[in-house]
Amino acid sequence: MEDVPHAEIPLKVLVVDDQADSADAVAFMLSLMGHDVHTAYGPREALDKFRLVRPTVVFMDISMPELSGLEAAARIRSMPEGTSTTIIALTGLGHEADRRRSREASIDHHLVKPASPTVLHRLLSAIHPG
Repeated sequence: MEDVPHAEIPLKVLVVDDQADSADAVAFMLSLMGHDVHTAYGPREALDKFRLVRPTVVFMDISMPELSGLEAAARIRSMPEGTSTTIIALTGLGHEADRRRSREASIDHHLVKPASPTVLHRLLSAIHPG
């Protein structure tokens, strides 16, 4: 595993994935970087946690049962506190059509799993809590 870079500005992050192992692995990596990380193991839990935690950044899996990550992202965007949140799709879906659907759902960035610590650090370093 490559070295995990450390965040200059720690962010409050919510990692959403219905696969607990995947969510926990990403959350662990982000916490090693120094971020304040919370997890949700599905889209409905993500909406509740979002209201409670009010993260600066949400990493959202797209393919989840009951409610897709795209729908969950759209619901977050509809909340007053969701308009300034950075939402990043972190998914196994990497075709151009998938990226287009992410943009249409107001998702800011689209990453394909697995994302390296370097890529995550670079992306998060450009985000400033506001």
